[in-house]
Amino acid sequence: MKPRRFCYSMQIAIFICFLAAAGNRGQAQNPAAIAGSPLEGLDAYVEKALADWQIPGLSIAVVKNDSTALAKGYGVRDIRKSEPVDAHTLFAIASNSKAFTAAALGMLVQEGKISWDDPVLKYLPEFQLYDPEATRKITVRDLLCHRSGLATWGGDWAWWGSIYSRDEALRSIRYQKPVYDFRTGYGYSNQMFLVAGEVILSVTGQSWDDFIAERFFRPLGMNRSNTSVKTLEKMENVATPHLMVEGRLLPVAYLNVDNAGAAAGINSSVSDLAQWLRLQLAHGAFNGEQLLDSAVIEETRKPHTLRQISAANRKFNPFTHFSLYGLGWDLSDYRGRLIVSHTGGLDGMFSYTGFMPEENLGVAVLTNREDHSLMQALALHVYDVYLGTDLQDWSARYLERNRGREQREREARERQLAARVANTQSSHSLQHYAGSYHNDIYGAAKIELANNKMTLYPLAHPGITGTLEHWQYDTFRCKWSSAVWQESFIYFELNDAGEVARFRVKVRPDWVDTLEYTFEKIRGE
Repeated sequence: MKPRRFCYSMQIAIFICFLAAAGNRGQAQNPAAIAGSPLEGLDAYVEKALADWQIPGLSIAVVKNDSTALAKGYGVRDIRKSEPVDAHTLFAIASNSKAFTAAALGMLVQEGKISWDDPVLKYLPEFQLYDPEATRKITVRDLLCHRSGLATWGGDWAWWGSIYSRDEALRSIRYQKPVYDFRTGYGYSNQMFLVAGEVILSVTGQSWDDFIAERFFRPLGMNRSNTSVKTLEKMENVATPHLMVEGRLLPVAYLNVDNAGAAAGINSSVSDLAQWLRLQLAHGAFNGEQLLDSAVIEETRKPHTLRQISAANRKFNPFTHFSLYGLGWDLSDYRGRLIVSHTGGLDGMFSYTGFMPEENLGVAVLTNREDHSLMQALALHVYDVYLGTDLQDWSARYLERNRGREQREREARERQLAARVANTQSSHSLQHYAGSYHNDIYGAAKIELANNKMTLYPLAHPGITGTLEHWQYDTFRCKWSSAVWQESFIYFELNDAGEVARFRVKVRPDWVDTLEYTFEKIRGE
């Protein structure tokens, strides 16, 4: 533990020194004042990138010196239609919602209604973590910086497009075992932001949705932004999510995450997000009015949790030396400047918001395809252009890296297929696997046998089924009807009496949830 804490302390110290140096650096000269628009050539770059990455459409906004330098769309909203993306096209911004939630709690701090370090139990007395001590100690601040001890994406399957309400999703948290001690490591937790949204409700009597609309969307003129798929379905000029499935783009329905809005629920456009970036770059001021105290803004940008940078990532981007998490924001450096940013991903949607405070420069990128890195590539391209550095082709570099990852994934699947033990049988006939099952976090599941075929029904996700095919021994491959979930392996286990007792499953640990869920069979049915 000591070396780890030393590393953390050193990195925090480096970060503080970096901020001090940044504050003394003079305002960089705007290249536009020297040789025309710095964004000249961006159209061609984006259009080539869209084709290279096979992304249907995107929009991008650039904010410089408290004004929108660019807000524009490229490509189409839906591959089945020719309707173009523009600056007002709505996309899901997913985890970019987290910074709004942190800022909302900051508003309550500046109004004296809460403190960052108030215990969560003060506002949500029924809240529980698995660890009683962590339950007592966890604060409002802890909810916003991914140090609760829970696994990255742990428990997300329980709310990810499920029928559960926010209250039901919140109650499931108490069953999740921590993967490290409280406040000793980084684990990206959407569910802690769900809790943060419920704190807002407890303190104000307003839902997270109403608070965000009243305190941010309306004052900032974010007139098309909203927090619900139900609202989105009634609106025009909305991008369609797309997945890449077996080399083909597939339009899919919007994922309904209204039950976890404070973590991932906002839908917005780059025209609207440009106003949010202006607020951030102006330290909480907007059009002459101080909406957020500068002290609140600074608190959200203080480092709270260390994020490791792998050797591969250091080699890929040698211009970044640290990675930390503040309150709802990622904190890193790039070419000697601080970047405050976040990314967001939901089924068929990827997005980015970020800014360089010293350069008064912000970027938002929204796309209608998942599983890519183009939004980061475009942001770095814009930063490079305004900094006047030698341009890296970040799109080409990220694309090469993505293709390498995809190749490794194909090879892993081939190894898995080659390792399959042929000509095995399950320990029991199929009817013994059928029945009702339960997991404390997820809830109920059911396996039915019909025409000698087994089907798995995850009951919190009506309409999604899994077809079970024997793989080897008591392992079955589950082919989900959801293009997002793809496939899983179901591992059945026996009790001491030799009866089928439970099964274990993971659902898209690279996208949905990293936890393995154990479902116990319900006896006596």
